[in-house]
Amino acid sequence: MSNSTRSAKGHRRNQPARSFKMFYLALGLIGILGIGVVLVQSLSKPASVSNTGPMPNQAGLNAPVGKTADNYWYKGQPDAPVKVEIYADYECPACRTLELELAQANFDGLYVETGKAQVIFREFPLKTIHKSAQLTAEIARCAGDQNLFWPIHNALFDSQTQWAQSLGPKTQIMAAVEQAGADRQKIESCVAAGTYTDVINTAYDAALERQLQQTPTVFVDGQQVNFETDFAKTLMAAVDAKLPANSSN
Repeated sequence: MSNSTRSAKGHRRNQPARSFKMFYLALGLIGILGIGVVLVQSLSKPASVSNTGPMPNQAGLNAPVGKTADNYWYKGQPDAPVKVEIYADYECPACRTLELELAQANFDGLYVETGKAQVIFREFPLKTIHKSAQLTAEIARCAGDQNLFWPIHNALFDSQTQWAQSLGPKTQIMAAVEQAGADRQKIESCVAAGTYTDVINTAYDAALERQLQQTPTVFVDGQQVNFETDFAKTLMAAVDAKLPANSSN
């Protein structure tokens, strides 16, 4: 009888220990999930609040365009005194806000077309959280074969608020591409052939090698820009700070 009593008491003493163990395991799981949410948020947008307003109409760019030696599209004079590198994802809301604010501030007219800055776009598609990031990056590259990289680049960001929320985004994406003047059949054939899949994968890997953690990430003459609230004002100030004294006006 005494053995039975001790055995029963021993079993009861172990119950609180297991309960605490399960409690701490649950807390640990919640903590891991919380870190994951924070990481995803940090990868999708910086501090600036995303703007879902319409993009302003952008007239034809009056500046040279082409590809850099390392195969990224640029706009602006290759010998411009300031280089602006933009790492972005076409499905990233904050990237759209960056493009929107720069368009509203007439950044191209003030800096690119005047020869003060060259803008280089470097793809960083966050494929694990944006289902159409890879597709849109490849579409823009395919549009480059029709000399339409920048118009389609703008069209993809302009229409993002529609296609990013769609269950079948490709149809809306291609409609926007066609409306912007690209040959839809050629774009679709280019994407189906995987013409630029490796190029975009290489761009993604290059961003990781640079230890980038979010989109958009912008460098001015190799120095990362710290955005807090206003994309356009912050970037324009960063470019102005790098311009030669006789080029700031």
